[in-house]
Amino acid sequence: MKHALFVRFALAAALSLATIPAAQAQTARPPAAKMPQLAGPWTVSLIGNTGCGWSSMLVTFTLESSGAGTATIQSHTSGCGDNTTTGVTFVVQTMNANGSGTANLSCGADCGWEFNIQVAPDREIFSLVDVYPENPGNFLSGMAVRQL
Repeated sequence: MKHALFVRFALAAALSLATIPAAQAQTARPPAAKMPQLAGPWTVSLIGNTGCGWSSMLVTFTLESSGAGTATIQSHTSGCGDNTTTGVTFVVQTMNANGSGTANLSCGADCGWEFNIQVAPDREIFSLVDVYPENPGNFLSGMAVRQL
């Protein structure tokens, strides 16, 4: 009987010690986000209302370490039909240590969107939402995923 009690105690102690590092790892904060960490190829899906009406878009681009890149937009809209626009810019304008920031996607002359972004701690995805009143009638949001 004493042997069974000892085994239970030893098992409980071992499990307790094993969970301490796991708990500490969960509370550790990732290092500050920096613009060069976003360098590489990305794909963004956007949906919402634009100057062309209800829109869905697939945007691909490769960011340089400065946060700028050249994009291709494939769009399906209720007002402007289906289009592919190439050679436009996507620029991460600001990046805070917590991963929040701003970005701009151009869609040609006098056309574009300003986004608030939030980069995930692993730097593999970020969200985008256009909330700027200077861009009336545009309500886009979506998710960017780093390409493999």
